[in-house]
Amino acid sequence: MLKEIKSDIYHLMHPKMAFFLTSIAKDGKPNVMACAWATPVSEEPPIVVVCVSKESYTAELIKQTKEFVINIPTKKILKALWICGKTSGRDTDKFKKAGLKYSKARFIKSPVIDECIGHIECKLWKALDAGECYAFFGKVLHAEVDDGYFKKGVWTEAAEIPLHLGGAKMVYFKL
Repeated sequence: MLKEIKSDIYHLMHPKMAFFLTSIAKDGKPNVMACAWATPVSEEPPIVVVCVSKESYTAELIKQTKEFVINIPTKKILKALWICGKTSGRDTDKFKKAGLKYSKARFIKSPVIDECIGHIECKLWKALDAGECYAFFGKVLHAEVDDGYFKKGVWTEAAEIPLHLGGAKMVYFKL
């Protein structure tokens, strides 16, 4: 029997890949948040969309600098993902708190997370008001992946990418 759902409707579309979204302040201070709302929207040109709460520090930074990076983790850094999802970067160095290291991206100022197995560098193409979120459409300038975890265009079982089920529930990508 089907039951009507009136809240948390988006959970019907989970699981979603959990990832780190990095951005940077105009003064050069890097920021990171945990996120699970992203999807590709175009192959040619390559464009992705990430949805971020309007009230978040990350949204503020993306609107200012017009760039972001999607960083794809493995379950090895799940604790860091939880820390970055429960703490604001306005007053806290989440990289330090989560024990994450970062490096310069190739084409933008927002950093890439060293412990992640994939990075997608994006320049903001368009921002849309989407309820309590902004939908940030990013033109992909550069994408890279650890080839030990990505073969013939798909993730391998060894990747063990965290998938967000909703709330505090996660599973890992397995073939």
